[in-house]
Amino acid sequence: MSHLNDFEKVVDIILNEADFNAIEKGKERQSAIWENREPDYLPLILSDWDTPELKGFKQWTLKEQFYDEEKMLLEQLKGLVGIAKTHSDAQLSIRVNMGVGIVPSVFGLQPVFPQDDQMPWFVGNLSKEEILRLGMPSDIRERGFMPFIIEYLQYFKSVLPEGIHIYCFDTQGPFDIAHLIRGHQIYFDLYDDPEFAHYLLDISTQLYIEATKIFKEIVGEPLDSGYHGTLYMSGGGVRLCDDSSVNLSPSLFREFSLPYIKRALAPFGGGWVHFCGDGNHLLDMYLELEEVKGLNFGNPEKYDYERTIEKITSKGKFYVGYIPRKDGESLKDYFERILSPLKSRKGLILQMNRGEEGVPETLDLWRSLQDELFSR
Repeated sequence: MSHLNDFEKVVDIILNEADFNAIEKGKERQSAIWENREPDYLPLILSDWDTPELKGFKQWTLKEQFYDEEKMLLEQLKGLVGIAKTHSDAQLSIRVNMGVGIVPSVFGLQPVFPQDDQMPWFVGNLSKEEILRLGMPSDIRERGFMPFIIEYLQYFKSVLPEGIHIYCFDTQGPFDIAHLIRGHQIYFDLYDDPEFAHYLLDISTQLYIEATKIFKEIVGEPLDSGYHGTLYMSGGGVRLCDDSSVNLSPSLFREFSLPYIKRALAPFGGGWVHFCGDGNHLLDMYLELEEVKGLNFGNPEKYDYERTIEKITSKGKFYVGYIPRKDGESLKDYFERILSPLKSRKGLILQMNRGEEGVPETLDLWRSLQDELFSR
């Protein structure tokens, strides 16, 4: 490793800052939420934005990282310093970070960097005729950027110390993959040629499943559990992104997205679903699926928190992610607003950056308020 000295320094910072007893307790708490059990406290995942320990280290753009496994590893590790320092319920894991188009790249999509320090976008949308001619690739390990993913994964695995895990590269989800392969034409296909749309979504679902299984095989992770960033997944082992489905009407979503989400999650015992935008019109259908264990909103400000969390928890599911704090809202008022709609210590894994209040004070307040609320 040409950057061996920096690698060792960053790893030492992480391991010295981390409290592995707290990490293990966080894993237990998150597992309980996944399994619809009550932990001692609802998990709180914090990140500390103040990381003077990283001053003096060279930084690389996302484009430089994309083409260099050592640079990517180092930049990913730096992101763990602010997480390790909090001693919250956060887990320590990093990923091969190549963007949203890795799975569709098996059809020849190529990365384009709008700017050197932006994630790549993958272009080269296929025509209907090309997709029908190509069909489902026989071995995606050898196609597109999958060989690079496999090489980077094997490298990460070979050098990371015990206690720092690898989580899955961005596999997106069936409708998102189809959208990347076909471009915006996919929305017209739903009306003009629904049979072809189903054909492409079937292939996209197979690609999602196969790519995820390849990842889990390489890192030695069970199908039905694993890590994702600061999260630990139990009784369901994957994240699925479904941003493009938010553009669908309820009837189109029920026909062209929901069945493929169910199929994609099934081999892994279920998973959690992320989507950006306003998905209020689809929320009830996501919650219908046994395979959907939890939800994450990329735009939580578009949802009425109290009504939405009550709906999610009534189905035995959970919300994971950030919930906006109102201007001028004290931390105590914020936490009380978050906790008040909950009937028990179930249904929520809250993520937030450390505020001005400090980490120990934030964790103590979060837990003491639960003692007051749920002991009544």
